[in-house]
Formats: sequence, structure tokens, C-alpha cells
Amino acid sequence: MEAQYTETALLGGLKQRDLKIMKYLYTEYMPMIRDHITRNGGSDQDAADIFQDGMVVCFEKCADSDFQWTSTLKTYLYAVCKNKWLMQLRKKRNRGTTSLPDNLEMSDSENIHQDIIQHEQKELMRKHFRTLGTDCQSILQMFFEGMSLRKIGETMNFTEAYAKKRKFVCQQRLIKAITQDPLHQELSAL
Repeated sequence: MEAQYTETALLGGLKQRDLKIMKYLYTEYMPMIRDHITRNGGSDQDAADIFQDGMVVCFEKCADSDFQWTSTLKTYLYAVCKNKWLMQLRKKRNRGTTSLPDNLEMSDSENIHQDIIQHEQKELMRKHFRTLGTDCQSILQMFFEGMSLRKIGETMNFTEAYAKKRKFVCQQRLIKAITQDPLHQELSAL
């Protein structure tokens, strides 16, 4: 590709969801991800899915003002994708649908591994959050945003005591749904 970008420009463009930067990242970085995944038992579609997941992790890291980049975006994205692919292979192996190639190893960076697990945990929480009733979603959303139980009660036309009880019941439903999901057990084992 003709355009060359500095690391700062890439990270800034990623943070801003700049279309030119997205195209550049896809054109320049997707082939190395596809090569790795297809060499290790995956398809082009697997590579595209893993690349998308890796990009989402990178978006989240760009949005996190506390995150300190200690590698290039290319290195970080490659490590995230490599680890996500390995995790997917492990899931398939645990279900008895595939075997892991002997030459695959997790990337050395524990932070990248933790970032992937955090991303998967957030997705799991979002999945089960969407299955709650609208009242539960509203109560928990307000609570997660830091609203007091008194204010939640006023907003929902509840007493503060009832808002506290409803928040507890909704929170327990969410926790139960998450902990009963097989993916939760897989993530806990990593």
C-alpha cells in the first residue's frame, strides 16, 4: 500500500475509527494473520473472524487511557490474534472436534492473554445482560453507571429499599446465568 503511517498515526486513527487507517491495517496486517491461522488448521473465514476479534481488543485498548503500549500495534495485534486462535483451538479440542498442532504456543505476554480473557468475559456479560428483562437491565445499567439506589428508586418509581432488593435479585440472575455458561468455565480454567 502506498501510505506509510507512524505508530502514533495508526493508534490515533484506530482510536478515531478512521476508515483509511482501518483499510491500511486490514491490507497490511490481515495477510500475516491469515497465514498464521491457515498454517495452523484454520480457514480464511477463521482468519477473518479472529482478525475482527483482534481489532476489537485493539479498539478497547486505544480507548483505555490507562493502557500503555509497550509494543507496536502490529506486534500487539499479531499476538492477540495468535492467542485468540489458540484459545479457539483449545475450545474445539475440549469439545472433541480438533487437535492442537504441536508447534503452537501462547504468546509470551501475559498482558495480552489477560486482555483477551477480559474481552471474552465482557462479551459473556453483555450476552447474558441482554437476556434480562428490561427492568433488570435498566436497574443494573443505572447502578453500573454509579447512580445511587435512592435515585434508581425515584427513576423506576420504587422505594429505595425495593430498588436495593430488585438490584440484588437482578444482579444474582446475571451472575447465575454467567456462571452456568460453559464459556465461563473455559475462561476460568485459562
